[in-house]
Amino acid sequence: MKKISLVALFAALVLNVQAGASDGIEFKVMNANFDHLAGSREAAWINGDGSFEQFLTSSAVDSLKAYGLEIIGANFNCTQVALESGKDALKEGFTVWTGFFWADDWSTLELYYNGYAGVDFSLATALRIYSEANRSDFVINIKENWDPEGQIADQNAMTAGEGYMELPLTDDLRNRLANAGHWMIQFNKEAGAAFNVTDIVLVGDFPTAISNTAVESKAVKFFENGQLVIIKNGVKYNALGAQL
Repeated sequence: MKKISLVALFAALVLNVQAGASDGIEFKVMNANFDHLAGSREAAWINGDGSFEQFLTSSAVDSLKAYGLEIIGANFNCTQVALESGKDALKEGFTVWTGFFWADDWSTLELYYNGYAGVDFSLATALRIYSEANRSDFVINIKENWDPEGQIADQNAMTAGEGYMELPLTDDLRNRLANAGHWMIQFNKEAGAAFNVTDIVLVGDFPTAISNTAVESKAVKFFENGQLVIIKNGVKYNALGAQL
């Protein structure tokens, strides 16, 4: 049977919670090391009733297919976990994280190392931080911890691109980023309005196998004879990505 990439069908996990949810939530894969899902956040707080979206990177999809998913946390009731369409496409390069993070006054996006574990940093030429700010006059600090020596880089070492700030990578920066226990990317909106951060991407001469594949079209999903059926580009697939 012909298989297609799961990331082309399902781009986000949507978790519905209720009963006054609070504290943090963690997404883990059930391998021997109980690793965090690639692209998931530390300090991912949930409050009240509603939903939490975890957008999937290519690395996340690979680990979910191989090991499955476990969701852990405290003080919430999970009523549904769904695979749903997310963003139309991922950015060019290797996506460490994608989603929506609100950058206001000294807001910090904390990412587990699993999002960049195994990447050949010798192939990386820059780190891009995409946002919807439509400006570059805000603060960015990239840290591995809160100590003064934990600072890796700031916006003064970056250049502005179309919709992103780019940090060119030296050998020292490649080593720091690759060996950091986690990435702490801090934002301060300064005098402008708060904004969403949308993607953290390594760009460089990466093999196609680890690069992101753009979603060419939205998938249509429905149940037929009790079975989930997905139609994409006119072809039917089941929930596992096998062609019907």
